[in-house]
Amino acid sequence: MKNLTNHFMPVVGHETLPNGLSLHLVPRPEFHQLVAMVTVDFGARDQVYLQDGQQVVQPAGLAHFLEHKMFAQPGYDAFTKLSELGDNSNAFTSQTRTSYFVTSQGYQYAGLKELLNFTQTPYFDETEITKEAKIIGQEIDMYQDDPASRLYRAIMARLYPGDPLAEDIAGTVESVESINSVVLQHAFDLNYQPKKMDVVIAGAFDALEVRDIVKDAFTQQSSADKVAEFVQMPLQPVEVEPLEIDLETIRNKVAIGQRFFENQVVPTGIDAIKQASALSLVMDLVFSEFSPVYMEWYDEGLIDDSFSVEFDWERGFAFVNLISETPEPEHLIEVVSAELNQITARFVELSDAFELVKKDALGRLINKLNSLEEIVTRFEGQTFGGAMLSDEITILQNLSQVETLAILKTVKTSPVASVIARPN
Repeated sequence: MKNLTNHFMPVVGHETLPNGLSLHLVPRPEFHQLVAMVTVDFGARDQVYLQDGQQVVQPAGLAHFLEHKMFAQPGYDAFTKLSELGDNSNAFTSQTRTSYFVTSQGYQYAGLKELLNFTQTPYFDETEITKEAKIIGQEIDMYQDDPASRLYRAIMARLYPGDPLAEDIAGTVESVESINSVVLQHAFDLNYQPKKMDVVIAGAFDALEVRDIVKDAFTQQSSADKVAEFVQMPLQPVEVEPLEIDLETIRNKVAIGQRFFENQVVPTGIDAIKQASALSLVMDLVFSEFSPVYMEWYDEGLIDDSFSVEFDWERGFAFVNLISETPEPEHLIEVVSAELNQITARFVELSDAFELVKKDALGRLINKLNSLEEIVTRFEGQTFGGAMLSDEITILQNLSQVETLAILKTVKTSPVASVIARPN
């Protein structure tokens, strides 16, 4: 296969500022926009940390609440200001990070400057915090009424019982109501520090000018002596008995999950990208039309086009989640579990189709290069060694069937968890 790197892959510049901030620049002068993102190594799962040798537990949903309140500034709202500039802005909280991004016209930096400003200058008004708690509480209630959200939460609770991963990223109504300005300020002080932050910018911009803007914005902010050291509590065993729930749905739904790196340290850095790519390819191969077993399920009507496979990997955890509508929930759980438990052997049987599956995955990744937002928001921070989309493509391009099999053989998996959702 021709080396893609020398043809259309963007050149990425990485720099660590003296205060510890990581800056990643992806010049794409052929675009007419720029997308900038500030991402913080702090997410919904980060609830327990050490302070002076003692464990401190933060309220569930704190990272998400903080994300909402960072837009509030003295006398104005940053989201509104960015809209008035003609820019689009948004933010999201995952299990392990919080990210804020803005899309501007190329070579226009007012939005970037405001992004860098409001993510460093918190303003917490108690009256507004109380209002926000009610809004987020309504959001939590809304998710409770959403069948897809309830099914996902249910399978995560079977996979990670007692772990924050089993909770809604937004927390609970009770936990959100316990958050006040003191709690928010403390979380900001411990986490929104340069050494825990990355700035990623892609699109049409002058690299030297943008670099100076970022450096000037963080000149006054030096890394604190103390940052949050989060504790990952030992995982409890997977709940293996199928859980049955009632949902507002027309047909039976099934969710099946399995943890990866069971009783192993979950890898980090660039090598983790290779392993994640390999395991994703395995799932794509075994649970697709390339597998005779999968086609039998489809032809028999056991599954349909609703069948989906999601392989997820963030700091400290990795799992696969399979969801489908089906007329025979128990039977589908049985046959999918069997495939997961013999996945190495099945991968070997289907190895002739490996290159086809890999090319399909490569095509999807390469297509993302057409989107500045994809280039920026796909960045996962230090979990994967600061890797960008271009790094993913290069790693996947060079990944062989032999390497994939070797990776698969080293990874230990948990027992399978499952949830059956029946129409209520």
